[in-house]
Amino acid sequence: MTDRPPSPPSPTLSSTKSTEKSRTVVTTSQLASRIETTLGCRLEDAFLEDVLLELDRSDYVEWVRITRDGEYVWDLTNSADRIATTIATRVVDWVVDWLEGTD
Repeated sequence: MTDRPPSPPSPTLSSTKSTEKSRTVVTTSQLASRIETTLGCRLEDAFLEDVLLELDRSDYVEWVRITRDGEYVWDLTNSADRIATTIATRVVDWVVDWLEGTD
């Protein structure tokens, strides 16, 4: 029998404490379930995973690892702030362009 460390617990939607700060870590299916509960619409896990991978490429979410079942685990701790900053920046740029007449 190989010596393997015990498996970490499954991530949950609740924040987990780290030594630095609270983190929000979730699997794709957990996030899909939370979206369905909160917004009342169901996103297919595969579609949501594609969106999350694109957000990861742009540094809006952070891919952490893959579970034994092949599910991605995401760190969403700073995602809202990152997305809000990008939207705010784009809106300001749009307003400046509009005011300058350079749409």
